[in-house]
Amino acid sequence: MAVMKKGNFSIDIGFLKLGADFEESDRQCAWELYTELATRIAVTGKSKDRDCTDFSGEVYAESLTSLHTFFGEARKIMRQFPVCSTYVKPRKLLGVRTGAGIENHLGALIHRAMRDVLRPFLETWQADYRFWWENTSDKTLPPFERQKAYPKLNDMISQWSDVRAIMRAIQDELVSMYKLVDVTKLA
Repeated sequence: MAVMKKGNFSIDIGFLKLGADFEESDRQCAWELYTELATRIAVTGKSKDRDCTDFSGEVYAESLTSLHTFFGEARKIMRQFPVCSTYVKPRKLLGVRTGAGIENHLGALIHRAMRDVLRPFLETWQADYRFWWENTSDKTLPPFERQKAYPKLNDMISQWSDVRAIMRAIQDELVSMYKLVDVTKLA
């Protein structure tokens, strides 16, 4: 399995094929997840920013809302494409490993991303930042100047960059494994 570690976050981004090709429902699930990832800068950063460190032009309060919304959309994708109990468990057949365990289903990957990456980040930063933004920050300042005054800004942005790098790795893995068109690379 491919384990991605960035800062405080770590996730196994591996998933396996059930035979030679993915089922169409697997590809549809992958495309829906990819679409959410590729269209949310808050989740994967700007497509030309390979380091996921460019937060220019973002109002963090709005980006945190988008990140939280992604969490809900990922949950919907999990519901729509469930990990079924008939998913073939790995086993050895004539000495050859066959099948893919439930832990390698795309739905399980979504769950791991939510549990190990998104939820810890949102639990750490969303309420704290939102409270500061709505109650403590200087509302007379324009949004970009105002958000620079957040006392824990460097820590939040550092961890957010890590989250984006992991989610981008998941996005790239979806493109590779499911042979999706990577719209982020189109001119």
